[in-house]
Amino acid sequence: MNSRVFQLLAVFMILAVCVSGAFAEQHKSAPYHIAIVQNHHQGQQVPSPLLTANLYGTAATFVGSPYADAAAAGYNPLNATGADLWPCFGSATDTAGTNANPYCASFADDYYVSTSGSPTTNVYIPGGAAVLGTPSYTWSLTACDASTTADTFNFCGQTNTWYEDDTGDSADELTYSITAQQGTTYVSDSGTVVFGPNGFGGASPAANVVIYGDANFGTDGVATGPNNGNCSADFGYPLTAGAWPGSTYVIAAGKTCKNPTAGTVSFVATTEVATPVYTESSKASVCLTTPTPCWTVKFTKKYALTQKFSINLE
Repeated sequence: MNSRVFQLLAVFMILAVCVSGAFAEQHKSAPYHIAIVQNHHQGQQVPSPLLTANLYGTAATFVGSPYADAAAAGYNPLNATGADLWPCFGSATDTAGTNANPYCASFADDYYVSTSGSPTTNVYIPGGAAVLGTPSYTWSLTACDASTTADTFNFCGQTNTWYEDDTGDSADELTYSITAQQGTTYVSDSGTVVFGPNGFGGASPAANVVIYGDANFGTDGVATGPNNGNCSADFGYPLTAGAWPGSTYVIAAGKTCKNPTAGTVSFVATTEVATPVYTESSKASVCLTTPTPCWTVKFTKKYALTQKFSINLE
């Protein structure tokens, strides 16, 4: 995931409209995405005394990637918006497809029910539903091994981490990181992905959010040094001003990735709502490719969630 670029996408399934989209140029690999979906309260406000303000994890798994299936079936893994065919989030309010989500429509926002064996009746994906890849524990080492430059875009799976945002905090910023290790060896490290102001913190009812991204593991043919291969380098960072730049950026973690082997891969995903503190610098050694002066940022954590899960490669 070296120099991985990320997308921010928010889709309210109840309203079936895109409420936020900041699409960055793809650099090394498919971006991470964020989607907000209808929560289990079905549109009713939760009384505030029931929960302590925080982020609450609901699911974390490794699922099939549309890229892997596209390679086998010969179709485009992206829809007309340039986003993955799945996950796809439904929004229809009736069997006629009223308020059907156009994002889902470009994937296939309906399935067929027929007693005659012919696909004659369209049943649209309702609000509160999603089309996802199949979750599995065991995955192909060969398919997931990104040890050469030719493997860079051969994604074997997709990370999905779901959480409910009960922070009530829309002023601070949303950050995310996900690492994959085999023992003490890193096979993937996203660095800190900064999505900017937490637009989910003020949602009523509380937002149910999924962060997802297509993945493989290894060096991409770059065997040594920090931030190589699937250990992401800085992207859009350091900053050109001491403020949110208006698009997602990545702060490298300085890890060195190695190629995967057969056995367990352990993921740790960390989602935070945090306050940014900016520091100005005129040093070329700090600013690197960013013109001087530049700004670095440290985050003071307000709310945090850690989610852990594992898969097996063989």
